[in-house]
Formats: sequence, C-alpha cells, structure tokens
Amino acid sequence: MISDKSGYKQVNGLNMYYEIHGTGEPLVLLHGQFATVGMFYPILPDLIQHRQVILMEQQGHGHTADIDRPLSFAQMGRDTAELLKQLGIDRADVFGYSAGGATALQLALANPKLVRRLALASTVYSMDGYFPFIVEALNHASPEGFPPEMRREYERVAPYPENWSKLIAKGAEMANSSNKEDLLKPMQLQELAMPILLIIGDNDIIRPEYAHEMAKLLTTKLIVVPGDHASYITAQPQSLLTHLNEFFHLSTTNRTGD
Repeated sequence: MISDKSGYKQVNGLNMYYEIHGTGEPLVLLHGQFATVGMFYPILPDLIQHRQVILMEQQGHGHTADIDRPLSFAQMGRDTAELLKQLGIDRADVFGYSAGGATALQLALANPKLVRRLALASTVYSMDGYFPFIVEALNHASPEGFPPEMRREYERVAPYPENWSKLIAKGAEMANSSNKEDLLKPMQLQELAMPILLIIGDNDIIRPEYAHEMAKLLTTKLIVVPGDHASYITAQPQSLLTHLNEFFHLSTTNRTGD
C-alpha cells in the first residue's frame, strides 16, 4: 500500500522504519511478533478515513534491521516512544495487536501522558495468558512453525531476508527470558488510567478466563470478536473495525469526555 510518507529514523541504535497514512489526529498501530506493517493493510483504508495512522516496524521486523541486543517489549516501548517524539507526536491513540499489545502496555506505563486511548487485541501481560501448548511452541519456536506467508512477507521487505531464522530464534529467547521489565504484575495494569479496550477472537490462543481477569484489572469489558488469532484482523476485520471505530470515535468529531 502506498503511504503518504514513509522512511527511517535513527532510534536507540535502530534504523527504524515507519509509514504515515491519512490526516487527522494520530492513531498508532503496533504489529504482532514476526509480522510487518503489512498486517494492518486490511483495516487501514477504513481507519485513514478519519485519522492520521502511524505504522512502524520494531527491531528485527520488516524493514527495520536487527541490532546486537535482545528483543524486549520494554525496549520496543522505548523505541516506539522515541520514534513518536522524533515524528513530533506528543499524544496519540494506540492500537496494539498481540506482541504489539505487550509493547503498547509498556509504552502506556512508561508514558501515560502520551497514550490518550489504548486498544489491545489478543494481548497478554504474562506468558500464562496463553494456552499451554502455545507457551511450549513459543519457547521452542522454529522457522517451520509459522505460516509460510509470514516468512514471505518478511523476506519481501527485510534488508537482510536471510535473517528470518535469526528473528525466530531471538523471539524464542525473549519468550524464555526472565527480563523483569517484560514481566508485568497485575498491579501495574491497574495503574493505567486512560480508557482501554480489550479484544480477543472467539478462537484465539489466549485463555478466556485470563482475558476476563485482565479486563477486570484494566477496568474495562472484554470484547470477543469472531475469528482466530489472526483472521479477525486479516480476513474478517469488520467486527474489529466496528469496535475500534466506536472506541476511538473515528466516525464523529464529538470528543467530549475524553
């Protein structure tokens, strides 16, 4: 998809890629693990009718080359904040999907004045949010364990297409890591004061009881949309878009009470 503006910024040692689409108040979209900004293209035409949408690719993902440091959601949150600062954005709505949601939580906790409204989809704050077989798969991730289209999309845009296996290995290291910054506690979620939307698919990889408990911690309702972990955003996004439109007030200029 052709963007209004795209490029790179030097961010904490990264040559970090971003795209800007549309005009209006900023809405930041944070992609899932091993994905690229292309995962949002199915919902982008709807969102840019009302907003300036900022996409970015995290360390080692898509156009953003890896550097010699571990993957970390806390660091991705810092990278996101710095990129937004360099883009001149001091307040934005944020939508994080899956690992992008974990990054969004880190961003919001460290920068509460930056995040106006926060939407989280298929997001966990600890590994026990996943079904046990998913935890096992993440801990022992291999390149062959992911859909071929994910690898093809990575290789299509990555500056070093041969590094797909290295990215998967670093993701597995992060899943096995005891990095205290990435291990959020329930009380930290309760610190978040901005309006929050929490979404999962009805055939997701998130344990439903965990998602309901997480919604309580965030003082919000859990929204369940039809689809598995990926399909509700990539193949059948209308239900997701309905909830995002309502939550972010995308179809109205009446923003009283925010």
